[in-house]
Amino acid sequence: MTQLKNQAWIHKSSSSGILIAYRLHLNVMTLKLPKFGLFLLLFLLVPFQIAHAGILEQVEKELVSLADKVRPAVVSLSPYIAKGAVGQGLPRKSRPANAGSGVIFDGEKGLIVTNSHVVRNVLKIQVTFKDGRKVVGEVLGSDEDTDLAVVKIPIDEPLTAVKFADSSKVKIGQLVVAVGNPYGLNDTTTFGIVSGLKRENVNLSRYEDFIQTDASINPGNSGGPLLNIKGEVIGINTAIINYAQSIGFSIPSNMVLYIVDQLVKHGEVSRGWLGVGIDPISEEVAEEINIKEGVVINSVFEGDPAHQAGLKVGDVILRIGGAKIDSPNSLIRIIGTITPGQTINLDIVRNGEHKVIPVKLESKKKKTSLLASIAPGDPTSLGFSVADSDPNKDGERGAKVTDVKKGSYAESKGLLVDDRILAINGEMVENQREFKDILGRIKKGDSIFLLVFRNNKKIHLGLVRQN
Repeated sequence: MTQLKNQAWIHKSSSSGILIAYRLHLNVMTLKLPKFGLFLLLFLLVPFQIAHAGILEQVEKELVSLADKVRPAVVSLSPYIAKGAVGQGLPRKSRPANAGSGVIFDGEKGLIVTNSHVVRNVLKIQVTFKDGRKVVGEVLGSDEDTDLAVVKIPIDEPLTAVKFADSSKVKIGQLVVAVGNPYGLNDTTTFGIVSGLKRENVNLSRYEDFIQTDASINPGNSGGPLLNIKGEVIGINTAIINYAQSIGFSIPSNMVLYIVDQLVKHGEVSRGWLGVGIDPISEEVAEEINIKEGVVINSVFEGDPAHQAGLKVGDVILRIGGAKIDSPNSLIRIIGTITPGQTINLDIVRNGEHKVIPVKLESKKKKTSLLASIAPGDPTSLGFSVADSDPNKDGERGAKVTDVKKGSYAESKGLLVDDRILAINGEMVENQREFKDILGRIKKGDSIFLLVFRNNKKIHLGLVRQN
C-alpha cells in the first residue's frame, strides 16, 4: 500500500517574489496506472512548467527594458565646489551630507526635479549623468514644505526625460521600481511593491501624503523616481525610517507636478490661506451628528477668509471642493494646493444641519509675511518660557514650556513645565519661532487660548495678553 506524493516544479524568482508551486498527489494503488502511464502524464504536464517559465522571463524582460529606458534620465546631484575654493581637490572620505539623486522631467529645457534637502543652502549643484558626464546646474526654486526643488542645467541637445503617471490611481500591492544613487553607488535600481498610501504624520515635511514602498531606498536615493511597471513616475523618493527595514516614502507625482509647475514659473510656491484653527473630530461629536469624517473648527481668525465667509467655531468641515477631509493634515494639504484668490465650496455641518459655504482664499505667504513683520511678543511677560520640542505620539511638535516663574500669571492659570503648546487661538504651533510669531500679533488685553498637550491628553488654557 505504497502512496506516492510527488511535489514538482516549485520556482521562486528573487526578482519578482512570485512563488509558483504545483503539487501532484498520485496514489498508484488507487489509480492503478502502469509505469508508462505515469511518464505520459508527466510528459503532458511539462508544457505548464515551460509556460510559467516563459511568463517569468517576460516579466524579467519588461523590467530590464523599463530600467534601460529610465536610467539615462536619473542623475546624481552633489554640491558644486569651484576650483580654487577651500576644500576643493581634497579627498572625500564619505558622500556629501546633501548628495542625492534627481530625475529629468523636461529634456528640452534641462529641468530636473529633486528633494529640497538635497540642494539646501546651495546655489550651484554638480549634476552627474549615467555615462559619467558632469555639468553644473543652478537651483531654480525649492519648497521646504513639500521637500521638492527644481534644478536647471545647460544643454546642447534634448535629454532623455521621464513621464509622470496619475498618482491618484496607484494601488497598494502594485509593482514599483526605484532608481537612484544610494551611498554614491550611481545607477542603482531596486524593485518592490507599494506597501501603503496616504501616509501622514511622518514628520518629514509640512504637507504629507506619502506613498509607502518596500523597494530598497537608502541615503542618496533622495530625489530619485519611483516608477510603475510602465516606467512612469508615480513619486519622488524622499526618506526612509532609519530604525525599520523596507519602509521608504515617496512624494506622489500629482503633488510633484503641482509644485514643480509653480517653481518653474515663479521660483516659489503660492498657497491658499483659510484662517481657521482645527481639531480632529471627537468620537462623541461624530456620533452626535452621525458622521465618520471631518474636522471641527476651534477658532476663526477675525478678518481672514473663513471669518468673512461666515464660518463659526464648532462648524465641522466635511469636504473642500468635493474632496473628503478626514484629518487636520488633509485640510492643510488641500488648502495648500489651491491658488490664492480662488473661491472654494466647503461642505460643513452646523448644529446638525448640512450647509455649503463658498470661501475666497487669501495668500498664505502674505499672511505669514504680515506675522513676521510684527515684533514678536515676549512670553516671559506672561511668566513662562518655551523651546522647540520633539514630536508627541501623534507626531505633533509644538513649543515646549521650559520654565514657569513662581507666582506668575501663567502659573496662576495652571501652565506647567513640560507642557507642550500645540496651538494658540486655534493656529497650530510647530516650534518656538512660530509660537513667538503668533503671539506677536495678539494685542494687549486680547485673549490667548492655548491648546496644551499634557500627560498624553489635550487640554485648553486661557490667558490674557498683559502688555
